[in-house]
Amino acid sequence: MIRTTLRVAAGLALVAAPAAAQSWQTIGTPSNGNTGAYWNNTSDDNSASINPTPVCNVGAILTNTPALSAASCNNQGPVYLPLNPAPLSTSDVFLGGAMGSNPGGFRFSAGNYSFSLLGRVAGNQSTAWGIITDGGTVFTAAQLASPLAISENFAIWISAALPQSELGQVFLSTQQRGVGAIGSRTATTNQQFAVFTRNVGVRGPATDAFGSLITGQLGQTFFVGMEDNVNGGRGFGGNLGGAVSDRDYNDILIGVQAVPEPSTYALMATGLAGLAAMARRRRKA
Repeated sequence: MIRTTLRVAAGLALVAAPAAAQSWQTIGTPSNGNTGAYWNNTSDDNSASINPTPVCNVGAILTNTPALSAASCNNQGPVYLPLNPAPLSTSDVFLGGAMGSNPGGFRFSAGNYSFSLLGRVAGNQSTAWGIITDGGTVFTAAQLASPLAISENFAIWISAALPQSELGQVFLSTQQRGVGAIGSRTATTNQQFAVFTRNVGVRGPATDAFGSLITGQLGQTFFVGMEDNVNGGRGFGGNLGGAVSDRDYNDILIGVQAVPEPSTYALMATGLAGLAAMARRRRKA
């Protein structure tokens, strides 16, 4: 697999975002209002002619609360959201601070993962996403099409869609940003990401200088919702040239699943081929 490495520019220090106390918290029933958990905001992305209530934030999509038809949100593929059946229930969990506030930075521990694009809601189709390891190795979405062994802790990244002045900037789930592409990482307070998982075997996140470090059990899937408008909310950091964000974290929605080592897949395939050959021989006998 081709991996692209963009090295930190000479003389530019790696500045970590401050760690914040955060924990896994029960989703509950999304109210689709601008109160409560940071991911539970009124979304601008519903089809008003079909459903006049703004119900397309990532919490509503992942839990299908209330039940929505395929055309209820302004979808751009690869599949219409919300997902059916819903991947999460209201008793599952999200990562956040006190009272569901902005969770601060987070990233995933080194390991073996499978990544999948679940869908986009009204996000710019040109918006890119991927991962970046602590050592600065960058993977694009295309490079994450197969299960991958990742030897370092890693963050999720997304390119900015709005405002125009921020096009080309890249934001990380560690609340950092790239310069141009991902080159220099410097501290920022922008929160462009929400993360959820099933309430099964959830480990409390470890915390370091970059925020929470998420470690999943084999087979566990995390759902990461991304906001491609800078600031993660109206009125935050207000001198970015008219940035308007509905803070619904649904512009890109991916699944991140902890899986066996890639070599294990090869062994499984060899074993299955052997079993098939034995079955054929028995039938002939």
